[in-house]
Amino acid sequence: MRHSLRIIAYLSFLLITSMVLFSCGEKNNMLADEDKNLSYEVLDRVMQEEEQWVKVHAAEYKLQVGLPEGVYDTFLKQLALHENQAPYRIGIWRVLAKSAPKEAERQQYIDKIIAVFNDTEASDRIHAAETLAKLGVPVSTLAKATTDKILKGEKGSLWVYTLWASMQGKEKSNNPMLEALMSGIEDEIPRLQAAYALKMEGNIPEERWESLATMALDEPSSSIAKIHLLTAAYYWAGPEHQKSESYKKIEDIIFALQQSDNKGDRMALALTIAHKGDWSHHSILLEYLRNDNPIGTEINAETKASNADVMATAAFALLHMEQTTHQLSTIDWAIVLIYMLGMMIIGYIFSKKNKNEKDFLLGGGKMNPIAVGLSLFATLLSSLSYLSYPGEMIKYGPVIFSGVLAFPLIYYIVGWFLIPRFMKLKVTSAYEILEINLGVSIRLLATFLFLSLRFLWMGTIIFITVNTAIISIFGFEDTTSNILWISIILIGVTIIYTTMGGLKAVVFTDVIQSCVLLGGALLTIVLISVYFGSATSWIPTHWLDHWGEYKWGIDARERLSIGNALLMTVIWYVASSGSDQMSIQRFLATENIQTARKTFAVSLITSFVAQFLLGLVGLAVLAYFLDNPQFLATGESVSTHADILFPKFILVGLPIGISGLVAAGILAAAMSSLSSGLSATSSVISEDLFKRFSRKSKPEKIDQLKRIRILSLFVGIFTLALSLLISRVEGNLYDVVVKVVNLFVSPLFVLFFMALFIPFATARGVLIGGLISIAMAIAVAFFKFLGIEVLFITPASLFSGIVAGVVFSYIDHKFLGNQETMQKRSEKIIGK
Repeated sequence: MRHSLRIIAYLSFLLITSMVLFSCGEKNNMLADEDKNLSYEVLDRVMQEEEQWVKVHAAEYKLQVGLPEGVYDTFLKQLALHENQAPYRIGIWRVLAKSAPKEAERQQYIDKIIAVFNDTEASDRIHAAETLAKLGVPVSTLAKATTDKILKGEKGSLWVYTLWASMQGKEKSNNPMLEALMSGIEDEIPRLQAAYALKMEGNIPEERWESLATMALDEPSSSIAKIHLLTAAYYWAGPEHQKSESYKKIEDIIFALQQSDNKGDRMALALTIAHKGDWSHHSILLEYLRNDNPIGTEINAETKASNADVMATAAFALLHMEQTTHQLSTIDWAIVLIYMLGMMIIGYIFSKKNKNEKDFLLGGGKMNPIAVGLSLFATLLSSLSYLSYPGEMIKYGPVIFSGVLAFPLIYYIVGWFLIPRFMKLKVTSAYEILEINLGVSIRLLATFLFLSLRFLWMGTIIFITVNTAIISIFGFEDTTSNILWISIILIGVTIIYTTMGGLKAVVFTDVIQSCVLLGGALLTIVLISVYFGSATSWIPTHWLDHWGEYKWGIDARERLSIGNALLMTVIWYVASSGSDQMSIQRFLATENIQTARKTFAVSLITSFVAQFLLGLVGLAVLAYFLDNPQFLATGESVSTHADILFPKFILVGLPIGISGLVAAGILAAAMSSLSSGLSATSSVISEDLFKRFSRKSKPEKIDQLKRIRILSLFVGIFTLALSLLISRVEGNLYDVVVKVVNLFVSPLFVLFFMALFIPFATARGVLIGGLISIAMAIAVAFFKFLGIEVLFITPASLFSGIVAGVVFSYIDHKFLGNQETMQKRSEKIIGK
């Protein structure tokens, strides 16, 4: 066995080393200094010297790549010269609104644009509607009457841009512009404008992409809308679409426009290359930047302006790609590599200390409570939390973090009502408690729920860690084969040190990983504080618009409120601590009730610190990207791409070496939880299934230990396969975590609550209560039953399960003659 583990470790080392070499070989695709300087020069010269709208485009490009110098002053001069010239005044106001140093000044120019939009006599009303859309101004709120009236009218240019502007400030799951195009915008110019808006806004559902691609390919070649329909389909194609014949045809058509004499075609191609971040086509951008093949055979005012527009667009594309294409350095990779090898070495060291099954599963039963508490914290605060908490703060604000106010109540409930009952029964599997009180059927139901919960949990950890963090941080292409190999490495390294070292190795590595995780979060906050000049300047002074309205009470139909956050936090922690083998296993690994309480207290305190830090990380990263929008790719914003901003900051904002450390922190959080999951699920399968259904003859202890290690290996393989299916779950990162990971938390605790606290509980009554709780959880998560929001899964399923369990147990005992209640069975078995 040890020889096999060494072979696995060696193969893992080769795989990781090949990843390092592969990444290092792709690192030299950045912009040369002379081309970077030329790009700066072109943008500045075009903004200063060219005609009006070309000047506007260059100024906006400068702002997008973080070069605001001279923009505001230049357009203040333009305002003095052309303030009453329509439509150019709209362009001037747009640039001034984007570059204004103060919010009051920005609002002043937005108000001017809204006034034109409301003016039915204004000749540049269409330009005003377009600009409001580009500025993200919610016209449905600020100009509701005008917006409603226009959208009820004819589908012309004003209608198209107003529809686009009406989408701003709203949660976007689809793009109504696609439906508008398909339902019949026939006029050429409005169709062009709708296609452009569709491309810029995105939000095209995966199932509608093929319809968009077909429409783009079927669009007549003479149509001026065709290029924007093609690039819209090319922009927003998902990984599964990029293998289709339609995608390949679209790509061929777009890149065939390289030598087109139409400036719109060349600009669209340049922006498409920038959006994709594809350095293999940067020679096209350099050709445009240097004007090596100019538009037109004659030099006149029109061709000069067209070529300047193309040159500025190419300059922007190159600078944008240079800013948004970041990769880990060799030093960063070395840190990650050393960390993962260190985990395997720790597992090998502790493997020599495991003499029997109890050593492997419970660490001998006398482990340090502080170390076990840190391990429990690291288990519960997985990479899912590490990635989703900052994203939740960025997207919805600090409401979810108000739940930490309930920690004292949670400590009291778990420490004085649950832990004493668990410690009284010296068991290896938590679900032995259910058999003692309610019989085999309830223990088997609990085993099924726990295994389902933890398999889904571990699968989600692998999926989200790989797809959200590793793919973006480590610079791999988002392909199925890459995702599979990275997932294999992640789960493989975890299996190695878990199957070798058992719970002792899990706890020891969890302590290390807790420090790395918290250190990475703290370091991010410190560096952003240094960037802004103080530790408080990045904290918002007001409630941000995209956070939505906050509410205080408890309402199952609201996504989040203060009351909901408190209730969900209490239920989740109590249910997890009172029914999850991973929590109960750690309580049982301590000497007595007092040390078990200390373990839980350490876990709660560390969780509080971690959640507080991760909340601050979210605010800090939000401030950083609001101040540096140039680091966001085309179509990305802080609200629509909140989940990826923390991983993106690791590449963009951290220095060499530190990026590797924080990347290791994310791997640490994932492996910490996976190792605990492997250990806990393996012990449950061994204790609750194999021992129960195996032959009565007892094998040697060493065989038991080998069996558990082999179980951990197969659990890891099954989890890896399951992770590939998680991508089908809809919703943002936090919603996916809640739907999948929290699905069976409350149903499992319903069984323990009935077994521990309801004296007349019967097996049949508890079984019905558990099944009803499962049904409620599934109905809320995937069908939004009774309009209950997905984040209310745990309270809804817990209350429904307990009520059903109590009612049916009472009926079963009182009216159906079932005398085998929990109380009588417990007295008979334990001898109370």
